[in-house]
Amino acid sequence: MPRIVQQRIPKQAIEALKKTGIEFKKFDSASSFEKELLKFMKRNHVLHLSTCRGNTPRSTPLEYRSDGLTFLILSEGGGKFANLKENNKVALSIAEPYNSEDDYWAFKGLQAWGTAKIHSRKNNPEQFNNALKKMRIGKILKNLGIKELPAGINFKIIEIKPDIIRYGNPREGIYWVKWHRKG
Repeated sequence: MPRIVQQRIPKQAIEALKKTGIEFKKFDSASSFEKELLKFMKRNHVLHLSTCRGNTPRSTPLEYRSDGLTFLILSEGGGKFANLKENNKVALSIAEPYNSEDDYWAFKGLQAWGTAKIHSRKNNPEQFNNALKKMRIGKILKNLGIKELPAGINFKIIEIKPDIIRYGNPREGIYWVKWHRKG
């Protein structure tokens, strides 16, 4: 059963926040916090995926779709797959643009840590097609003027199930809350 931990707001921050009129939410359950996470995840589409192989980290900006709190990424290749073959533990981040000079408290960001699974069109077509349906990419394909992904390319879907998600969005009343998949 998931659980959440709400970070304590430092005293100095509380004093500064009183001047802005921001009031922070107290979440009474993991599911109430998950609703906020889902809203943020749905209004964004790009994450930065961090993988590591040996002693060399790699961060890649990628478009994603979500299925609940699971991230789904369609890709045709790249160094991230060599990294994931060796180490399927990943981190990712999502941030909305903001300028701290205009509004220091306007930052909105998410960090997550979890495990990635690869679904290959060639090697496991059933899992690939199930994940592709969850991604609902029909509209994108239609805009490209095609009905299906081009044949001959071994597309893969990276499915990431986070173990931990940390999210902050002061303007919407969220001061760094951590969600844990396992209580």
